[in-house]
Amino acid sequence: MTDPSIAGTHVPDTTERSWTSTLAWAAPVAGLATLLLFLANTQWYGVYKALHVLGAIVWLGGGAAIVVLAARAERAKDDLALLRVGRQAEWLGTRLFLPSSLLVVVMGFLLIHESQGLYGYGDFWTLFALIAWGVSFIVGAVFLGPEYSRLGRTAESHGPDDPETQARLRRVLAVTRADVILVALIAVDMVAKPFFT
Repeated sequence: MTDPSIAGTHVPDTTERSWTSTLAWAAPVAGLATLLLFLANTQWYGVYKALHVLGAIVWLGGGAAIVVLAARAERAKDDLALLRVGRQAEWLGTRLFLPSSLLVVVMGFLLIHESQGLYGYGDFWTLFALIAWGVSFIVGAVFLGPEYSRLGRTAESHGPDDPETQARLRRVLAVTRADVILVALIAVDMVAKPFFT
């Protein structure tokens, strides 16, 4: 029989938190606090530019990571790993790539507005970036998003080794690669500003 004096008593957890679990939450909190401190002490143009660049880093970096992981799985001839990369790309598409690409374009518009006539929509580099962003956005919304969803359904019903699954997977990854190259060209265009007088 249980001693009634200790029944319902909470026994404290004596397990120590590791420094890595503390770092896992403390680093993002400290980074966000520092980011807010930096942005609070700069002109609006600097805020827009910082958010524009951060959005571009996430958008391009995430896409590049997907392409590298897919190439690694293809080289290893690991169809299951390749399919997992495709599923991750689908998940990231709406949760990371879409918001970061929208952040890039919105901050770009604000930067042009705040530049007080230094930059305009008639400049080649601005037009190229807007058109390329539009192409990437449409490809993502009209082709990649729906195609990744169809790929997931095909893989579930027919399996990862099915020829239809493999063909759909290869097609979607080829378009993803082309899209990442387009986004990289946008980044180079924004930095180099070709034909800017």
